[in-house]
Amino acid sequence: MHPLFRNWRFFLLYLAGWCLMGAILGLLISATGNLTMAETAAITGPVTLVLAFMCLSPWYTCRFLPVRGMKPGGFVLQHLAASVVVAGGVLLVARLVAWAFSEILPGLDDRFRGSAPVLTAMVTMIYLLSIALHYVVIEAQGSRRSELLAREAQLKALKAQVNPHFLFNSLNSISALTAVDAGRARDMCIRLADFLRTSLRLGERGSIPFREEMELTRMYLDVEQVRFGVRLRLSEDISEACYQCEVPALLIQPLVENAVKHGIALIDEGGEIALRGWRKQDVLMFSITNPFDPDAPSSRNGIGLENVRQRMEARYGSAARMEIETETRQFRVTLQLPVRTA
Repeated sequence: MHPLFRNWRFFLLYLAGWCLMGAILGLLISATGNLTMAETAAITGPVTLVLAFMCLSPWYTCRFLPVRGMKPGGFVLQHLAASVVVAGGVLLVARLVAWAFSEILPGLDDRFRGSAPVLTAMVTMIYLLSIALHYVVIEAQGSRRSELLAREAQLKALKAQVNPHFLFNSLNSISALTAVDAGRARDMCIRLADFLRTSLRLGERGSIPFREEMELTRMYLDVEQVRFGVRLRLSEDISEACYQCEVPALLIQPLVENAVKHGIALIDEGGEIALRGWRKQDVLMFSITNPFDPDAPSSRNGIGLENVRQRMEARYGSAARMEIETETRQFRVTLQLPVRTA
């Protein structure tokens, strides 16, 4: 189906544009055939309507005859032949209309013959222009489709990095914990299994409500709570307006993991991770703040933050932002996401 038929507003605008084109054709026909205003209108109206619909047909021929993969000679010849056929068809309609109105407007058929060559040339050029415009539209759609497919592939590749990254860290933690407290290691295994089961289920979806993302994050923190005990403390201040917003699956958990790995784990007394979420007009704001030891050997440019940054860019482009702040032993990451509700 032609794209114009999918939106009646665009189709009406298209027909309105042809009113101007019909006026130009009428002036040329009137000047070359010495026709009166009534005679010009009698011919131009039906001709313009027919030509308007004929100029939609290149949508199908251009898709059947792509620019790439065809020899230039054959490509030009086929479209020239199509334009000649269309011009001949429109001229035939014009002759029939002139003949039909000859009883009301005597001599119209004879006077129109002087305008026939000009009308044929104009129709040929208009149809060739329509072909060129259709190729531009098709190329633009193809480019957009390729961009969307590439972005979706990037999202899938980045999302696939999250679960293995966390799994390796958790297994190392369980391995270390078994030598100290087998009961806590067993409890951590159970919680890890629940987290992985839920993350795999949610990870199959492109976007999930923020409420589900936060529930998954709390499951992750339950796993880490077994490992760190009282060293890991949590503070939450999430606005109720945030919970219905749609966010990419597994977007928040890597940030929390980063806060645990580079913050809590490197401080003997541990610390508090503060999660904040609020709506700011049409923007979902989320921040995570954690203490850190500036003297500890740590890298903040690991897979967690970079994964989140790339996923946001792939999903939202420049409409989303990530801000990183470091101040007096506090590390804060703030996300700004366009509000999209379920």
